Parts: sequence; C-alpha cells; structure tokens
Amino acid sequence: MKLKLISLILLTTILFGSGAYDHGTSAGKAKWDISLTWNPFNYFKDGQTYAVFGYGLTNKLDVHAYYSAYHNGGNNYYGGLFYQFLNSKYLDLATAVGIRAYTDKNLIHLFMPQLLYTLKLTEKLRIGGSIVNIRNKNLNTSRGKTVDCFLMLKVYEHKKYSIDFTVGAFNPVLWEPEIGDWYPTYSIDIKIKN
Repeated sequence: MKLKLISLILLTTILFGSGAYDHGTSAGKAKWDISLTWNPFNYFKDGQTYAVFGYGLTNKLDVHAYYSAYHNGGNNYYGGLFYQFLNSKYLDLATAVGIRAYTDKNLIHLFMPQLLYTLKLTEKLRIGGSIVNIRNKNLNTSRGKTVDCFLMLKVYEHKKYSIDFTVGAFNPVLWEPEIGDWYPTYSIDIKIKN
C-alpha cells in the first residue's frame, strides 16, 4: 500500500516542473536532507529539474547547496551555510548565507539575508518556506526578495529515513510567471537519518 501511495504521488507531482525547497529546520548532526524536483523532458517552460542538499555539521548548523537545470540552459548552483536559531514545539526559524553562480555566464549572486521557517501543524503536516534577499556580488545592489511557501506532508517514515511530499508556490524576483506573481512548485524530500 505504501509503495502504491508513493508511486501515485510521484506520478501526480509531474504536474509542476519546478520546486525543491528550503525551510527553517536543520537536517540534524551527521544527517542528510535532500529535496528533488523533476521537470519531465523539459516540458514546462519555466520549470527546473532541481536538487537541494543539506548536511548537518551540528544540530543547528548545516552546509547546504543546490543545483538547478533550467529547461533552456542557464543552469545554476548554490552553496552556503544555514543556522537554525529557533527550535520550538510549533515553529522553527533559521537564517542562511550563500553564493549562487551560473554555468553559462559570469554572474554571481549573494543570498543574504535569508529567513527560513517551518510551522509545525501536526506530526505529519507542516508549512515551510523562505524569504531571500538576492544581492549582486558587490553587495551594494539588491535584486529583490524571493518568497516561497509550501505545504509539507510526511508520506513515509522509517528509522533510517523519511519521505515528505511538498506542494507550494514561489514568487521569483529575476523573472515573471506567465500568470500572476506566483509559480506552482513541488518536490519529493528525503531525510537520511543514518
């Protein structure tokens, strides 16, 4: 039954071609947090195939990175440090700083400041997202703030790993969605505990 549910989620998530996520909860010491999104055969014009990786150096401090492949080239990658400064029963908050570069052009952005959050509604249901200020590499000019918000549902948990499914929306700063200000997103998220 669990395998059928995971298969159904994977098949239905192909509706959106963008996603992956950052949130306010650290991976935890010596644990991996991996988020994956697939834009099938580059079908969606503004879609991305995306992977976000976090590794816990401590229970509050992570190294985190991503690689994003756009439908029309212009891939980019990011690396940075993440620090969770609040861990409460209902809310986790974190900040991060990092650098993004592109594979096809000499362009660098600094992501700072960042505010990342996780609102814990139940054991299996959370709301997460981030607000990120994107700056030019010389720090004197802000390109604007990106915002994302998503619903995270725990679909499977094992003593060695857990799998979440997320669906949400992203308000980009460097491009405009064709309809409205927000672009739909999804991801499959895997936390490796050991």
